[in-house]
Amino acid sequence: MKKLIIALFVMCCGFVFGQKVTTQEIRKPSEGKSLVYILKTGGGLLINFRIYDKDVFLGSLSSGKYLVYECEPGEHLFWAGAENRDYVEANLKPNSVYVINAEGQMGAFVAGVNLKPLNPNEFKDKRTFYQVVKNDAEQLYTKLNDDKSENVAKAMEKYRELKSNKSNKIRVLTPDMNFENADKPMK
Repeated sequence: MKKLIIALFVMCCGFVFGQKVTTQEIRKPSEGKSLVYILKTGGGLLINFRIYDKDVFLGSLSSGKYLVYECEPGEHLFWAGAENRDYVEANLKPNSVYVINAEGQMGAFVAGVNLKPLNPNEFKDKRTFYQVVKNDAEQLYTKLNDDKSENVAKAMEKYRELKSNKSNKIRVLTPDMNFENADKPMK
Protein backbone atom coordinates (compact mmCIF):
# COMPACT_ATOMS: atom_id res chain seq x y z
CA MET A 1 0.00 0.00 0.00
CA LYS A 2 2.85 2.37 0.88
CA LYS A 3 4.50 1.77 -2.51
CA LEU A 4 1.21 2.45 -4.30
CA ILE A 5 0.77 5.78 -2.51
CA ILE A 6 4.37 6.79 -3.27
CA ALA A 7 3.95 5.79 -6.94
CA LEU A 8 0.73 7.84 -7.23
CA PHE A 9 2.40 10.82 -5.55
CA VAL A 10 5.37 10.68 -7.96
CA MET A 11 3.05 10.40 -10.97
CA CYS A 12 0.95 13.37 -9.80
CA CYS A 13 4.06 15.50 -9.20
CA GLY A 14 5.35 14.58 -12.63
CA PHE A 15 2.03 15.55 -14.19
CA VAL A 16 1.77 18.85 -12.31
CA PHE A 17 5.39 19.95 -12.75
CA GLY A 18 5.67 18.57 -16.28
CA GLN A 19 2.95 20.84 -17.65
CA LYS A 20 4.08 23.66 -19.89
CA VAL A 21 3.36 27.21 -18.81
CA THR A 22 0.34 28.44 -20.75
CA THR A 23 -0.67 31.45 -18.65
CA GLN A 24 1.59 34.36 -17.81
CA GLU A 25 0.82 37.41 -15.77
CA ILE A 26 1.93 40.73 -17.17
CA ARG A 27 2.50 43.99 -15.37
CA LYS A 28 -0.48 46.27 -15.11
CA PRO A 29 -0.16 50.06 -15.18
CA SER A 30 -0.67 52.22 -12.13
CA GLU A 31 -4.20 53.61 -11.88
CA GLY A 32 -4.83 56.08 -14.70
CA LYS A 33 -1.57 55.27 -16.55
CA SER A 34 -0.77 53.22 -19.67
CA LEU A 35 1.89 50.53 -19.99
CA VAL A 36 3.84 49.72 -23.14
CA TYR A 37 5.88 46.56 -23.65
CA ILE A 38 8.55 46.94 -26.34
CA LEU A 39 9.90 43.59 -27.52
CA LYS A 40 13.03 42.86 -29.55
CA THR A 41 12.81 40.01 -32.07
CA GLY A 42 14.25 39.07 -35.44
CA GLY A 43 17.73 39.76 -36.78
CA GLY A 44 20.40 42.05 -35.45
CA LEU A 45 21.22 39.99 -32.38
CA LEU A 46 24.39 41.96 -31.69
CA ILE A 47 22.85 45.40 -32.29
CA ASN A 48 21.07 47.38 -29.58
CA PHE A 49 18.04 49.35 -30.75
CA ARG A 50 17.64 52.83 -29.28
CA ILE A 51 14.01 53.29 -28.21
CA TYR A 52 12.26 56.68 -27.75
CA ASP A 53 8.90 58.15 -26.85
CA LYS A 54 9.11 61.28 -29.04
CA ASP A 55 11.92 63.20 -27.28
CA VAL A 56 12.32 60.87 -24.27
CA PHE A 57 15.10 58.29 -24.57
CA LEU A 58 13.72 55.07 -23.08
CA GLY A 59 16.95 53.09 -23.41
CA SER A 60 18.89 50.68 -25.55
CA LEU A 61 17.18 47.37 -26.13
CA SER A 62 19.42 44.36 -26.54
CA SER A 63 18.54 40.84 -27.62
CA GLY A 64 17.02 38.66 -24.92
CA LYS A 65 15.30 41.62 -23.24
CA TYR A 66 12.04 43.53 -23.48
CA LEU A 67 11.34 47.03 -22.21
CA VAL A 68 8.39 47.91 -19.96
CA TYR A 69 7.45 51.60 -20.01
CA GLU A 70 4.70 53.23 -17.94
CA CYS A 71 3.43 56.55 -19.30
CA GLU A 72 0.54 58.96 -19.43
CA PRO A 73 -2.37 57.86 -21.66
CA GLY A 74 -3.04 59.74 -24.87
CA GLU A 75 -1.00 60.53 -27.99
CA HIS A 76 2.58 59.22 -28.24
CA LEU A 77 5.17 58.86 -30.97
CA PHE A 78 7.36 55.82 -30.40
CA TRP A 79 10.39 55.40 -32.56
CA ALA A 80 13.48 53.26 -32.72
CA GLY A 81 16.90 53.90 -34.18
CA ALA A 82 19.40 51.46 -35.63
CA GLU A 83 20.73 51.75 -39.18
CA ASN A 84 17.36 53.37 -39.90
CA ARG A 85 14.54 54.94 -37.89
CA ASP A 86 11.03 53.56 -37.67
CA TYR A 87 7.90 55.13 -36.14
CA VAL A 88 4.62 54.18 -34.43
CA GLU A 89 1.94 56.74 -33.65
CA ALA A 90 0.02 55.59 -30.59
CA ASN A 91 -3.18 56.61 -28.85
CA LEU A 92 -3.16 54.91 -25.45
CA LYS A 93 -6.10 54.40 -23.09
CA PRO A 94 -5.63 54.65 -19.34
CA ASN A 95 -5.31 51.39 -17.39
CA SER A 96 -4.31 49.50 -20.56
CA VAL A 97 -1.30 47.50 -21.76
CA TYR A 98 0.09 47.75 -25.30
CA VAL A 99 2.84 45.87 -27.14
CA ILE A 100 5.22 47.06 -29.85
CA ASN A 101 7.70 44.71 -31.53
CA ALA A 102 11.10 46.13 -32.52
CA GLU A 103 11.95 43.58 -35.16
CA GLY A 104 15.50 43.40 -36.47
CA GLN A 105 15.92 43.51 -40.26
CA MET A 106 18.97 42.97 -42.42
CA GLY A 107 20.50 46.34 -43.28
CA ALA A 108 23.22 47.46 -45.67
CA PHE A 109 25.94 47.57 -42.99
CA VAL A 110 24.24 46.79 -39.69
CA ALA A 111 20.75 45.68 -38.74
CA GLY A 112 17.77 47.93 -39.28
CA VAL A 113 14.68 48.07 -37.10
CA ASN A 114 11.02 47.68 -38.01
CA LEU A 115 8.53 48.80 -35.33
CA LYS A 116 5.24 46.96 -35.42
CA PRO A 117 2.31 47.40 -33.02
CA LEU A 118 1.01 43.97 -31.97
CA ASN A 119 -2.69 43.22 -32.16
CA PRO A 120 -4.23 41.06 -29.38
CA ASN A 121 -6.71 39.64 -31.93
CA GLU A 122 -3.95 38.18 -34.12
CA PHE A 123 -2.70 34.67 -33.24
CA LYS A 124 0.85 35.38 -34.47
CA ASP A 125 1.08 38.59 -32.41
CA LYS A 126 -0.22 36.87 -29.27
CA ARG A 127 2.28 34.04 -29.78
CA THR A 128 5.17 36.52 -30.18
CA PHE A 129 4.21 38.32 -26.95
CA TYR A 130 3.85 35.00 -25.09
CA GLN A 131 7.25 33.71 -26.26
CA VAL A 132 9.15 36.91 -25.47
CA VAL A 133 7.66 37.34 -21.99
CA LYS A 134 8.28 33.66 -21.28
CA ASN A 135 11.89 33.53 -22.48
CA ASP A 136 13.42 37.02 -22.27
CA ALA A 137 14.41 39.29 -19.37
CA GLU A 138 12.39 42.31 -18.34
CA GLN A 139 14.02 45.76 -18.51
CA LEU A 140 12.02 48.43 -16.65
CA TYR A 141 12.25 52.00 -17.93
CA THR A 142 14.27 54.29 -15.71
CA LYS A 143 14.82 57.93 -16.55
CA LEU A 144 18.22 58.50 -18.15
CA ASN A 145 20.11 61.77 -18.28
CA ASP A 146 21.81 61.06 -21.62
CA ASP A 147 21.78 64.00 -24.03
CA LYS A 148 20.10 62.63 -27.15
CA SER A 149 18.94 66.01 -28.51
CA GLU A 150 20.84 65.60 -31.80
CA ASN A 151 19.32 62.14 -32.39
CA VAL A 152 15.86 63.44 -31.50
CA ALA A 153 16.15 66.46 -33.82
CA LYS A 154 17.16 64.28 -36.79
CA ALA A 155 14.43 61.75 -36.04
CA MET A 156 11.72 64.41 -35.76
CA GLU A 157 12.87 65.95 -39.05
CA LYS A 158 12.61 62.54 -40.75
CA TYR A 159 9.19 61.96 -39.12
CA ARG A 160 7.84 65.31 -40.39
CA GLU A 161 9.14 64.47 -43.88
CA LEU A 162 7.41 61.06 -43.85
CA LYS A 163 4.23 62.64 -42.49
CA SER A 164 4.14 65.37 -45.14
CA ASN A 165 4.61 62.74 -47.87
CA LYS A 166 1.73 60.71 -46.35
CA SER A 167 4.13 57.77 -46.04
CA ASN A 168 2.77 54.36 -45.10
CA LYS A 169 5.99 53.74 -43.13
CA ILE A 170 4.43 55.25 -40.01
CA ARG A 171 2.39 52.57 -38.27
CA VAL A 172 -0.52 53.23 -35.91
CA LEU A 173 -1.28 51.73 -32.51
CA THR A 174 -4.99 52.25 -31.79
CA PRO A 175 -6.62 52.38 -28.32
CA ASP A 176 -8.38 49.03 -28.85
CA MET A 177 -5.09 47.13 -29.40
CA ASN A 178 -4.59 46.55 -25.67
CA PHE A 179 -3.50 43.19 -24.22
CA GLU A 180 -5.02 41.57 -21.14
CA ASN A 181 -2.33 38.91 -20.67
CA ALA A 182 0.58 37.09 -22.26
CA ASP A 183 -1.08 33.66 -22.23
CA LYS A 184 -0.12 31.01 -24.73
CA PRO A 185 -2.57 31.41 -27.64
CA MET A 186 -4.64 28.43 -28.69
CA LYS A 187 -5.80 27.85 -32.25
